Parts: sequence; C-alpha cells; structure tokens
Amino acid sequence: MKRSLVKFAAVLSVFFAGTSFINVPSVSHAQEVQAATVTQERKAVVSLAKKQVGKAYVYGATGPYSFDCSGLALYVYKNAVNVTLPRTTYGQVTKGTRVSLSNLEPGDLLFWGSASAPYHVGIYIGNGQYIHAAAPGQGVIKATLSSYFYPSAAKRVLK
Repeated sequence: MKRSLVKFAAVLSVFFAGTSFINVPSVSHAQEVQAATVTQERKAVVSLAKKQVGKAYVYGATGPYSFDCSGLALYVYKNAVNVTLPRTTYGQVTKGTRVSLSNLEPGDLLFWGSASAPYHVGIYIGNGQYIHAAAPGQGVIKATLSSYFYPSAAKRVLK
C-alpha cells in the first residue's frame, strides 16, 4: 500500500509540476499574430494578382491598366501589402529568401532564366499556378507550372 501511495504521489507531482519533463514547443502570441499576418498578406497578394488577369502587357508599364512582368510584381506587392520591390527582374531576384521550387507558398516570386540574371518573373498563387504578364498579345494571364516553361528560382518576400 505504501509503495502504491509513493508511486501515486510521484505521478501527481509530475502532473502538477507542469510539463517540465515533456518537450512541448511554446508558441508566443506574437508568433501566432505574425503567422496570421503573413497568411493575410499572402491572400492579399494572390487576390490582387488575380484581379490583374486580362490586362495588357506593355513593356515598361507598372499598372494599373497594363504591365510588363516585373511591373506586375512591383504593382501587386506595393498595392496589396505595401512592399516596394525593385523595378526590374534583376533587382527583384535579390529580395527575399530563396525557396525550393518544391516548397512554394502563395505570394512567392517565380523567376525564369538564371538565378542571378532572370529574364521573367511571376507570382505563385498556389495549386501549381501562377500569374504573370506573359507577353505582348497575351497580357496578364494565369498559368500552370509545367516542364515546358518551368521557373529556375523562387524567392519568398513575405516571411
């Protein structure tokens, strides 16, 4: 009986002492708020990018009625989440954190060409799709990632 009481007391003391013996990662309120904010920002970027589909491609244009590829990215980020990107793909590829093409999140920037000197940029919107100012005659379109036209790099601007 005494042995059972000692075991019971030991179990209770561990229980009431908290989880000091159990490795449970703590998430602060600030981390939760930051994660929610990033999710909202991603949704805002995707939503505004989708609203640009159908607009004309004009080299050197930065919106709101026509775009080239880097102008589209610049316009969407500035107006959706107040993030100012450089004007060209060469500048845009220097921003954010490089991410694997197998680990894309909505709002990530996709680049074609070399990772240091890309010739094209688009905005990943999820489900294997992206929006980009494709070319004169096509304008801003939604496209699906394919092996035919696959990006060479991706950058995560929203953390």
